[in-house]
Amino acid sequence: MSPEQLQHILGRISSLKIAVIGDFAIDFYFQKIENTGDISVETNKEVHWAKSPKTGLGGAGNVAKNLAVLGVPTSAFGLIGSDIFGRDMNFHCQNLAIQSDNLRETKGMDTPTYSKPMLGDVELNRIDFGTQKKDITQASNDLVNALCDQLAQYDWVIINEQFRYPLLNQILLEKLQNALQKQQKTGLADLRSLGKFANNVLLKVNESELAHVLNIDPALLEDNNLVPNIVQNWVNSRQQGALVTLGDRGLIYADQHHFHWQAGIPAKGPIDTVGAGDMVVAGFSAAKAAGASIQEACEFATLCAHISIHKLGETGAASPQEILDLNQSQL
Repeated sequence: MSPEQLQHILGRISSLKIAVIGDFAIDFYFQKIENTGDISVETNKEVHWAKSPKTGLGGAGNVAKNLAVLGVPTSAFGLIGSDIFGRDMNFHCQNLAIQSDNLRETKGMDTPTYSKPMLGDVELNRIDFGTQKKDITQASNDLVNALCDQLAQYDWVIINEQFRYPLLNQILLEKLQNALQKQQKTGLADLRSLGKFANNVLLKVNESELAHVLNIDPALLEDNNLVPNIVQNWVNSRQQGALVTLGDRGLIYADQHHFHWQAGIPAKGPIDTVGAGDMVVAGFSAAKAAGASIQEACEFATLCAHISIHKLGETGAASPQEILDLNQSQL
């Protein structure tokens, strides 16, 4: 991308307003040490040690964080508990200037938290809070109604679903899509299980999610010669287009009138791809909402993702200066 094009996109980003609704979570990382030889006097069991605790926004919160680091004024719509992790989520939102009036405390709910013990750079078995089945039907409905009532003030909406028992369901997703269509607003959805119900909003999928939506063998999507026809035939049956991420092969944007395959930027050294999809969602959304062409938005998202995956042990974000520097190195 030319430096002038990139500067134009980055210059317009700060005037946007983007809403993110969905499964907000806290990522809680810490280094775990076993085989310590330290025996508890009370239980007579070996004590495991931990050090270097740190938290950050996860799930839909990671998308909101990525937007905020890019410089996009961002509003969060989600449910949290009245607990230590809920307070931590509000703390992170405040530090990132994410508008959090609609991160609503919900009685009887634990704030969704991915507790991630680490052994060096390797993530061990997670311990999750707040992602289990819970009664949030009314709270979820109220939250979706609040966003529908406020849609006029936003330039773009991102819809996120990733928990086994998520904030959204088919009915609420359809309500959001109808509201977006009625107010002629654009949005992008990133959905783990509800993708087949997202026909009236742009949909981001990875390879396994696309195979699930189409009920096909995932191995078919490993063949670069087959992928274009598979994606184009799929989007021809949709009302809105789709963004398909293909790992190191890049990403595809397609709708009934456009097809663009953006090659990935080769990685250099160790990478951590956790959160890369969230970075693509944030980067593409910010650029497209700022008036970028499809190709420019795909290039911008690819630059963002390349920066993100080279930040180890975290769900990395990309700042405007990092994007400018990487783009310059690609010229």
